[in-house]
Amino acid sequence: MKTRTKQHSVLSYALCFCLLVTLLTVGCQPTEKTIEPQAGTVKTNGITIAYESFGDSNNETIILIQGIGATLLNYPTEFCQQLAAKGYRVIRFDNRDIGLSSHLDSLGQPNWEALFPFIKTCNPAPLPYTLLDMAKDVIGLMDALQIQKAHIAGASMGGAIAQLVVIHFPDRVLTLTSMSASSGNPNLPPGDSTALAAMSTPPPVTTNTDTLVNYLVNIYKVLGGVDDEQTLRKRALGHINRSWYPEGLARQAAAVTIGDNCDRRPDLAKIKVPTLIIHGTADPLVTPESGKEVVATIPNAQLCLVDSMGHDISLRYVDKLVSCMVEIIRK
Repeated sequence: MKTRTKQHSVLSYALCFCLLVTLLTVGCQPTEKTIEPQAGTVKTNGITIAYESFGDSNNETIILIQGIGATLLNYPTEFCQQLAAKGYRVIRFDNRDIGLSSHLDSLGQPNWEALFPFIKTCNPAPLPYTLLDMAKDVIGLMDALQIQKAHIAGASMGGAIAQLVVIHFPDRVLTLTSMSASSGNPNLPPGDSTALAAMSTPPPVTTNTDTLVNYLVNIYKVLGGVDDEQTLRKRALGHINRSWYPEGLARQAAAVTIGDNCDRRPDLAKIKVPTLIIHGTADPLVTPESGKEVVATIPNAQLCLVDSMGHDISLRYVDKLVSCMVEIIRK
């Protein structure tokens, strides 16, 4: 009986010791907390803007502006989380006429025949709205969230909008990051014909999810998306399930057709905030030469060329993009 009791005591001590070791070596080690987004909406300029915010609202803010037809999900959650983990508040939002922001059906569809004479002229055109209107939405978002100054970043059309924010509202900008965007110089060489054709092909008129997913995945691939098929399809499905609204695409296309064929170089040359230009070496839509021209135009701008990246923020490049952005922001 005593032997059994002694064995039981030894076993109990051994179990307690193992449990203690486990707690000390595993259970008590700090774990990295995932930074989840907080969703919200604001009213500004007569419309509603939907946004998501990552990180502490007391930190300096990075505002991410989307490209044509892209919802806030086009900036991967992993990208936003990494930036937030560096000590920033990160806000991604839906531009007007897309996602969960206001759908502007009341403005009608663009009259392309009436718009053609205005391309490359910089003259006021009969548009539903302009890129400058979209830049004012960024400032309206900042006002509603009581953000006095922010690091402004945008990709593709969002890069053009970001440039306009700095040009027209320089006192509200800490730094500029322009990604996969041009200077608006209408004489730059055009992008690859396949990429241009994919971007100009209207979305299929259907509610069939598989058809819509295939359409988006094809665009991702043509623009240089290098994530695996499952990741691309999951990304497309996320866009569709959150909000599928192709009707706004033509109005955004009209804004960028007129606005991004108006040379911004004279104004870009006056920018004084620290500026980073990010461009993929394999961008088929906006050629790397376009990004290099922006660098040459903005005083003291820095260039981050991302090897093999196209016109798409694939997960493969998130680490590189975050590294480049944080370097310019922290200077």
